[in-house]
Amino acid sequence: MFYIFKSFSTELKFYLIMTALFSFGNSMSGVFQSIFLWKLDKTYSLLAQYSLYWSVSIIVSFGLCAWLARKTSPMITMRLGFLFYLFVYIVMLFFHQSLNQHIILLGGTMGLALSLYSVGMHMAILDLTTNEKRDQFLYIQGTLTTIGGIIAPLLSGILISHFKGMHGYFVVFVATCCFFIIAFIVSLKVKGKPIESKSYLWEVIRKPSMEWKKMYPVMFADGIVSGTFVMFLVSMMTFKVAGGELNLGIFSSTAQIVSILTFLILAKFSNPEYRIAIFAIGGACIFLSSVLLSIFPIFITLVLFAFIQPISMNMIGTSMSALIYASIEKDPEYRVKRLDYIIIRELPLGFGRIIGIFLFLIMRNNFQLDRLLPVSFSSFSIVYLLMVPSLYVIWRNRKQSKEVI
Repeated sequence: MFYIFKSFSTELKFYLIMTALFSFGNSMSGVFQSIFLWKLDKTYSLLAQYSLYWSVSIIVSFGLCAWLARKTSPMITMRLGFLFYLFVYIVMLFFHQSLNQHIILLGGTMGLALSLYSVGMHMAILDLTTNEKRDQFLYIQGTLTTIGGIIAPLLSGILISHFKGMHGYFVVFVATCCFFIIAFIVSLKVKGKPIESKSYLWEVIRKPSMEWKKMYPVMFADGIVSGTFVMFLVSMMTFKVAGGELNLGIFSSTAQIVSILTFLILAKFSNPEYRIAIFAIGGACIFLSSVLLSIFPIFITLVLFAFIQPISMNMIGTSMSALIYASIEKDPEYRVKRLDYIIIRELPLGFGRIIGIFLFLIMRNNFQLDRLLPVSFSSFSIVYLLMVPSLYVIWRNRKQSKEVI
């Protein structure tokens, strides 16, 4: 991995360091943010509302963030993203006990922060990497960001358990803010590339690449599972079975260690030809391990899930990102249209998140609270498996058409 890292440009190295610092801050608070909100009402309603407002905010603000990127630069929007992430935790620190009365502000700000950050992040990856080396880069990036994730959740779990009441959460949130500030400072070393001032949004809507058009249902399905399963169900299920913040921190740190090993192996053997197979294996593993933990919520199945979950999610996430970028690059004019593609991507993804949240709320009205978590946890994980046939058809057909030509 060190040899591969040395081969990167100076700008790309600073980009990786910046994302590693940002990830460390997120790892300190991200896994515990859901627990913090859940403790305010313990009915999952506040969590669902937060995820809903966050998802709607992304759809509403992403176009505005893209416009800002054209007027300034994608890296400036990423830096603003760091500042709004900082503001999210300031809101949580300021309102704390009355946060349920300001959940729209919290969710809306988080959506805006993610939109600003994502515009810069997607554009940086498209500009600084190529399709042939992108899987390798994504795995290396995942390795570096995960190294900090080994220490961060365990440290947060110790801090939260050490202090009485909610004071430990406040300490963790303050530490997260510090890392966001440092990441912002490092980002000043990454200039990025200028972007076309003209928008091709309508052209991308009307005549995108064939692969992109076929990816809409896949992105919609990805949104369904990311808005619920990834957003809060994994944290809540592991918290319930682990039995406390410290144990959850230990679980998360263990999962990050497994993630590093996974990234190192996948980075070494990464190949665009294996993306669908890797995604399918990851989807099958996360579904089976989720069902097992839901049926038998005991220590042994939690340990098994702690081993399988980071491997599976890394395989799913990296493969999906690489396929999205590849479908953008199928457009001969993608260099001037790439930002418009990123904007359009948020529509099926965002509506998928909203539908997923509404499905969760329907389940909440039809299941008792003690059954809601295991049922929804296992149900949403099957979405990844349902995505596999569509991905196979999209990219198999493309491969066959190349052979015919």
